[in-house]
Order: sequence, then C-alpha cells, then structure tokens
Amino acid sequence: MRSKHILALLACCCLLNPGIAGDAPEGMVLIPAGSFEMGLDEEELDDILEFSSIPRLKKKYKSLFGSEVPRRRLEVEAFYMDAHEVTNREFLEFIKNSGYQPEGEWARYTGAGRLDHPIVNITWNDAKAYAEWAGKRLPTEAEWEYAAKGGRDFRWFPWGDTPDDGTKSNYNHEGETLVGKLSYVAGLEEKRIDTKPVGSYEPTGFGLYDVIGNVAEMVQDTFAYYPGGPQDGELLCRRTPDKKDKKNLVPCKVVRGGDWTSSDPGYTRLTRRQRYSPHWYGWNIGFRCVKSIED
Repeated sequence: MRSKHILALLACCCLLNPGIAGDAPEGMVLIPAGSFEMGLDEEELDDILEFSSIPRLKKKYKSLFGSEVPRRRLEVEAFYMDAHEVTNREFLEFIKNSGYQPEGEWARYTGAGRLDHPIVNITWNDAKAYAEWAGKRLPTEAEWEYAAKGGRDFRWFPWGDTPDDGTKSNYNHEGETLVGKLSYVAGLEEKRIDTKPVGSYEPTGFGLYDVIGNVAEMVQDTFAYYPGGPQDGELLCRRTPDKKDKKNLVPCKVVRGGDWTSSDPGYTRLTRRQRYSPHWYGWNIGFRCVKSIED
C-alpha cells in the first residue's frame, strides 16, 4: 500500500514539473530552477587585472566593466536551453523553410566545411526571428549567466577561476598582435574567421558548450546598468556602424560570453557584458535559444 502512495506522489511531481519527468527537446538541456549571484562587487573589478595582459585594458577596466556591478542574488525558474550555439546548418534550414530575409550578411561564412560552425553576421532581429520560427526565444541576461555558471560557485569562468590556456575555449589566447591592433584601429576587415565547430570543448556543469568564446551571444535584454551600481539608466547605440551617425540612436541590446577575437581573458568572463545595436551584425556574434517549461 505504501509503495502505491509513493508512486502516486512521484506521478504528481512529474505532472507538476515536466522538466523533471520528460526529456529535454532535441538539442536542448534542462536548466533547473535555482538562485545565483549575478554580477560583481565593485572591489572585484580590481581582481580582473590579475589575468589581464593588455596595457590599455589596465587603464580603462573600470569603465569597461563597471556595468557588471553590483553583485546581487536572483531567482531563476527552470527552462530549456540549446546545448550549443545555433549553427549555419540550422540557420540555413530556417531560411529554406521560412522564406525569411535576414538583415545581416549571413551567407558569407556558411560555405562548405562550416555547416557546424555557429552562425554569424546576423542581427538581433534575425536571431529573434529564428527563435520564434523554432518555437523558442532568446534567453534573458539572467538566464544566460545562471546557465553559463553551470550550477557551480565559480566567479570568472565556467571551469573555475583560472584563465584558459587555449584548451578550454576558443579565444585569441596568444594575445593582441600589432597587426591585429592596427587592423582594428584602421577598421580593416579580417580575411579569415576563426570560429570552431560547436561542441569543440568540454561542456559546463549543465551540459552547455561554448558559453565562453567561439562567438559572443545575443540575449533578450535591452542594455541597462544594474540597479544600485555606480552608473544607472539605459544606453543608446547608433543604428548604423557609421561613427558619424549620431542622430539615429536606438536602445542597445546585450551580448554575453566573449568570442574568438577576444585577446584577453578579461573579455571572456562569466559576468562580462557588452552593448550592441540590434541592427548591427558581426563575424564574432551569434546566439543560442531557450524554451520555457510550460506549466
């Protein structure tokens, strides 16, 4: 009799929480509900310099990373998340079956041999359209950071608090070169792209691949400073990359995770956040999707 009561109780629990009972949708993993500390305390900004090697970063790190302050505890409900970033193969299927016309120059890096690389050169609007077509959505910034930490009490990286030597994530671990710096300053375009196939490195505690490095990831949120931090309010971005265009401004979106061009571990941390125009696209920015668990 007692065993029947236990089975009945388990059945009720499964019905109330399908994330426990059923398998995650194909290509996704279950991110369990929980709480975590998002962001950094202001004094922790100084600690970033322990593994920073770029001289100009040492002078500007508080202005670059000040939007990560303050640290605060948040609750997150359970959800499903793509195990890897959306690939060229998946995006091509979306274009083929939906008839959608992307804003970005997405086809440029989708050639032979790159089908399992993350899609790049798409706008935030393009990413949102794909997510809706797939029956998903973009993650909130809190969901992204919570999932990236993998249920572990790490402060800097998904694998711990020691910078990567090039074996744990895809970023430019050899550092900034003079040619690369001059190309960046001059606005010259690179002739190659160094993304890697998704899943090339070990997953996080929740089974997610490449949350740090490879490509930075777009999220739902409009960029705003954290409440109670040294700065406040939302920021506006130029609608176009034209630096002279200072009139056509739009609310910035948030990009997380660092990318293959990042030349310093300071740019590829768990709490690192950047602002980006929803109308821009780049060869180092992609996305992954999430799906809410229905009640």
